[in-house]
Amino acid sequence: MNRIIPIAALFLLAMSNAMAKDCTPADAEAADLAVDSLSSWQAVSENYSHYGQCDDGSIAEGNSEAVIRLLVDKWNTLPALDALAKKNPAFGDWVLNHIDTTLDSGDLEAVARRAQKNCPDHSKQLCEKVGSAADQALEEQKDP
Repeated sequence: MNRIIPIAALFLLAMSNAMAKDCTPADAEAADLAVDSLSSWQAVSENYSHYGQCDDGSIAEGNSEAVIRLLVDKWNTLPALDALAKKNPAFGDWVLNHIDTTLDSGDLEAVARRAQKNCPDHSKQLCEKVGSAADQALEEQKDP
């Protein structure tokens, strides 16, 4: 019985990877066009659901820019991100991964500051994660 559990876990992992969607050329083009219209966390979440398989290269950089713009320019919408991330933790992790070294250091500093000093009451855990991701990206920018 003890040997069956690890084997079953490996099988399920292999099956989930096999079922992952591929990024077709049409998907990549649509994802690239969609990046310019990601003006809310709901739009970012839908983009993640539809085109997450295309999150690479310039599309990934565009997604990172959309994430940081929402955090810098629309910080007051953080509770919406928090709600979406609680419903779909993989989406929350994806957002945090897009707080990265490709972003402007001034934007990262602004987000780190807001996460520490202007966190909405019900989003403390998310603020800690966002602040940590911004701080880590800043450190990596200094030490490439």
